Amino acid sequence: SSGINAEYGAMSDMSGTFTETVQNYFTQCRELELMHHDKLTETSLLIMEKVVKNELEEELPEDLRLLFVDKDTITNSVNTSHDVHNQRIDNKEDDIVTRVGNSKESYISQILEGEVQRNRHRVAEINHLLENIRDELEQYENLDR
Repeated sequence: SSGINAEYGAMSDMSGTFTETVQNYFTQCRELELMHHDKLTETSLLIMEKVVKNELEEELPEDLRLLFVDKDTITNSVNTSHDVHNQRIDNKEDDIVTRVGNSKESYISQILEGEVQRNRHRVAEINHLLENIRDELEQYENLDR
């Protein structure tokens, strides 16, 4: 039982540390995504100004040019992209944290099941020993008669 508690504690500590590390990395990912979003917004608005003034040096494909119709269109497109990226980051973080928790619980369940099996085996050994002792006692009682 104390061995199980030690294993459970060790596994909880390891999974907790790993989960915390993962969450820190994903916080950094969100910060980088925000920096990317800010830079993309700034760059897109600069390109839009050039498109409107017809000062763009290279020709944009038609589907891309349609995004640069007005400030709202380009801002909405960039914001939608940002939201999608953040959702993917959140989903991946949730997936990893959930899998770590599930792995920990599975590991603990296996340990507990092993302990139950060992205990059952030990009880069977004790019962067998008791039967042998009873048999020997009966033999000695029969000898005394």
